[in-house]
Amino acid sequence: MEVNAVVKLWERSESIGFRYTALLSDGDFKSFLELKEWNVYGSETQIKKEESINHVRKRLGAALRQTVKDW
Repeated sequence: MEVNAVVKLWERSESIGFRYTALLSDGDFKSFLELKEWNVYGSETQIKKEESINHVRKRLGAALRQTVKDW
C-alpha cells in the first residue's frame, strides 16, 4: 500500500473512534517504518507488523526449493 495512503487511513481512524494496532503487510517495510516515524497515535500506542500467511508460505517455499536444488 502507498505510504501516504496508510498514514491518511491511520490518522482518520481516530476521528471515527478507533485505532489500528497492527499492520497486515506483504513484506513491504516502507509503510510500517513511516507509521512508526509519524507516531500517529502517540508514543503510548505500539504498532505491530503482521505478515500475511500467504507471503510467509511463498518465502518459505522458495527457500526450501532453493535448498533442495543446492543440495
